[in-house]
Amino acid sequence: MESNSTLFLIKRFIGEVTRQKKILGIILLSIIGLTLTNLASPYILRIIIDEYLVPRKLEGLGFITALYLLTLIGQWAFMTLQTYYIEVFGQRVLRELRSKLHEKMLISNLDFFKNKSTGDLVSRIINDTNMVNDVLVSGLLSGVSSILSLSGIIIAMFLLDVRLTLVTLTSVPLMVAIALYFGGKMRRAYRETREKIARISTIVEESVAGIETIKAFGKERDVEKDFSLASIETIKAYLRVAVYMGIFWPLMNITSLLSVIIVIAYGGYLAYKGAVSIGVVVAFIQYAQRFRGPINNVVSMYDSLQSALAALERIYEILDDENVEDYKGINVERLTGEIKFENVWFEYEKGIPVLKNINLHISPGSKVAIVGKTGAGKTTMINLILRFYDPNQGRILYDGIEGRKISRESLRKRIGYVPQETYLFPGTIMENILIGNPEAKEEDVVRICKELGIHDFIMKLPNGYETTAGEAGKLLSVGERQLISIARALLKDPDIVILDEALSSVDPKTESLVQRAMLKLMEGRTSIIIAHRLTITQYADKIVVLEDGKIVEEGSPQELLEKRGYFYTLYTTQVEEI
Repeated sequence: MESNSTLFLIKRFIGEVTRQKKILGIILLSIIGLTLTNLASPYILRIIIDEYLVPRKLEGLGFITALYLLTLIGQWAFMTLQTYYIEVFGQRVLRELRSKLHEKMLISNLDFFKNKSTGDLVSRIINDTNMVNDVLVSGLLSGVSSILSLSGIIIAMFLLDVRLTLVTLTSVPLMVAIALYFGGKMRRAYRETREKIARISTIVEESVAGIETIKAFGKERDVEKDFSLASIETIKAYLRVAVYMGIFWPLMNITSLLSVIIVIAYGGYLAYKGAVSIGVVVAFIQYAQRFRGPINNVVSMYDSLQSALAALERIYEILDDENVEDYKGINVERLTGEIKFENVWFEYEKGIPVLKNINLHISPGSKVAIVGKTGAGKTTMINLILRFYDPNQGRILYDGIEGRKISRESLRKRIGYVPQETYLFPGTIMENILIGNPEAKEEDVVRICKELGIHDFIMKLPNGYETTAGEAGKLLSVGERQLISIARALLKDPDIVILDEALSSVDPKTESLVQRAMLKLMEGRTSIIIAHRLTITQYADKIVVLEDGKIVEEGSPQELLEKRGYFYTLYTTQVEEI
């Protein structure tokens, strides 16, 4: 089963990397050239000894010696060519593999990320692809060269002397048996090391991302303990590999050296008896020594192949994941902003509904606030509107068109989304705002910021619009990041605006500025507000109250307050707390 799996993995990989036909052609020519020059030099040496040195013949010795030197120069030239182009080929394959993995993550839906840590994904893109490149690209091509050389050497040896060749080949079955026995064990051990490294990457990633929380709760020792345990487990995994290699390689070397010793002894005996010439023995010893090199390369490749196949399995596990978003569908240029939920049910996990029979009409240009306790389903409704997910039952309509028929890309272009926690990319304020519309100009950004009333705030930063936001925007406060996010959304000129608890984590210093910017963004657009601070609902045309995945109340702010129902209780409780 494992050999079939190995064969399938290698066959699939070879099928994907053989597009670089020109470079592969150069590599193939260099391999053939290196093989021929390697085979020629011992044979020429035999001629020099048997036909010139032993009979003391000087005529023509200079020419044959020059020919011998030419084969040595040829070996150097072809080896240099082969090494260079294998590296070029490997880097191109590496780039393509990483691009495929990165693209797969970008087009995958949110289910793809549910059970995958950031550190593990980073490890697969960086470490596993490196391993595949080092072994399956460079290693396999070098292995092809070694196998070709090995085949040529065996043929040349048979032509020189059948008896000596058979003695040399007696070690091959034993080498193969050792490699097959230890191969499976090393592959499992190598896979474990990849998983342990990914675990360490995850801990480091989480430590950096959550350093403030770690310090705030005094969890430094606990995190360090987790890291130490993961490090110990990694060492144990590598030690298991070392044990296998410590047994494997000495066995291979002893087997290989033993055959060379037997050849030297038996060849010397035949030369003493006059059964073979001295030149044949010398040439045969050189072939036998060169025979050992390719054998070791092939076995070494088999050894490393176990680690590479483990890495390749992890790569294909990502590439074959079926949680991919479908980007096909109708391209919408503009929307009036009308949204309808018709009998919508949704569940993240089978049998546990999060939204239950949601029916909702959002009129074009209206402002709708969705409120409810944590876990009521507010964010899930936003996820469905953005088509991060599609309903399990029912449908969502945009301007009367079912969401599943509209391409996700064009739909999201018409939606401006301001999340609760804004992510800013490393770069300047200007660059982060331009993400909303890469075709816009810098003067457009300045105009938008002036409309939002945040131009003065930006100009007070150390370098104005050229101020660096830092990694994930950490050099700015939560409120400042929200302002940048709102500017980014407005630059997009969307038809629908979604504000997901945009005021929940904002500091009092910038709250009023953020709120004014939000109101400006919502002007003339269908606006959906996930409201944590219920005071913002005063600007809504309609409030939708969710409880346990169901709409329990719906109406204008005044209507719901007068009704003194669920919303009234939420609102008055929050006001009293303030």
